[in-house]
Amino acid sequence: MYTYEKEVLRNGLRVLYTRMPNIHSVVVAAYIGVGSRYDNDDKLGLSHLLEHMLFRGSRGFKDSLELLGTVDNIGGEIDAYTSPEHSAVLIQVHKKHSKRALEILGSVLLGGNFSEQDILTEKQIILEETSQFMDTGGDYVCLDDISYNLMWKAGSPNSISFGDKKTLANITKNDLEGHYDRFFVPENVVLCVSGNFKKEDVKQWVGDIFNRFRGKLTMKKPPLVEEQDAPKCIFKKVPSQTTHFKLCHKAYPYKHPKVLITLLIADVLGGGISSRLPSSIRERLGLVYEITSYPTLFSDVGSVDVYTSTKKANFEKTITAVMDEIHRLVEHGISQEELMKTEERVHSQMQFTMDSPLAMANWFGTEELLIRPGKPDRPEIQAQKVHHITPEDVSTVIQDVFVPQKRNLVVVGPTGLWGRKRVRKLLD
Repeated sequence: MYTYEKEVLRNGLRVLYTRMPNIHSVVVAAYIGVGSRYDNDDKLGLSHLLEHMLFRGSRGFKDSLELLGTVDNIGGEIDAYTSPEHSAVLIQVHKKHSKRALEILGSVLLGGNFSEQDILTEKQIILEETSQFMDTGGDYVCLDDISYNLMWKAGSPNSISFGDKKTLANITKNDLEGHYDRFFVPENVVLCVSGNFKKEDVKQWVGDIFNRFRGKLTMKKPPLVEEQDAPKCIFKKVPSQTTHFKLCHKAYPYKHPKVLITLLIADVLGGGISSRLPSSIRERLGLVYEITSYPTLFSDVGSVDVYTSTKKANFEKTITAVMDEIHRLVEHGISQEELMKTEERVHSQMQFTMDSPLAMANWFGTEELLIRPGKPDRPEIQAQKVHHITPEDVSTVIQDVFVPQKRNLVVVGPTGLWGRKRVRKLLD
């Protein structure tokens, strides 16, 4: 089991301690309330570039190679990411290196010294990162970005959250420093320490390192565009033998009281290898190798998504079969037996969270930063709530979510004009 404690430093930085005494590792992580959603369209990719630059401009290390080598030399791992709503830096080490991990994270988080040459280098690295989502004609084909734009960014269907050549070129050193100063401030950051550590020692080190953090938050989260009254779809025609698609239904955000029900519904559809979509479309029809369903959640919006890929000759059969399963779900709901099986699977997966220090850091970090600041829900509490959901609860959400006016489809691959017309009709 674990123990949980929250501390607020005198500068306002929230620190969450999740002690798990029977493991060998410790995770130290910082969750920052800034992501691609905060970028202006002409400088899209600013938040992502800043995340990259943290490793270049860190204090106490002459360059990123020395920083990364230091982590390697103590057998640790370091990672970072940028999402629409937040960014994170995570370090996992053996418990005996807890202090060094905190020092490294402090160097990264409290840095902000960016050279023009390092900025140019990281821009090139990001363009290489983005290129893996480009087709041979230079079109951006990342399903996650395109579906996000389709649902929540009216008028910007082709924007690239990582940044493209044009928007990255617009970003200056002053932009990076200003973005850092606006968002990398104590009240906009949650620090998590999770794993096997001596609490008294770690709390002392945290205070020594992170009480130097300064600044005040002045920016608010930009609103999203949520209006939709009919199905929407985007077809990206690319030369390929495979067609990928993502079918999304607008649902609920993280903190909505019905969000757990959408988690169950997604699991019924495609959360396990014996769920409805894998059973029907893979095992019975043999149309795909893999098909999955999952909720995509943010603090103020969310969706239930289905993703798969198939050879181009089977695309229409596959999307038709997926829509057949959606219609069956709407018309007949789920049985008590199926609900009980699904609840047990979801309950177990939530319990597994408590076996991983990284998962626990992610859980409490996002809970505190985005979902329930000051009152984070524990994974075992959420797991218990799963067993109180009834078939009637599920039916109510199904009828609310799986309707044409909340339906969005992104298709990437070879499709013809008449095929696209037939698919559009399927969405009604």
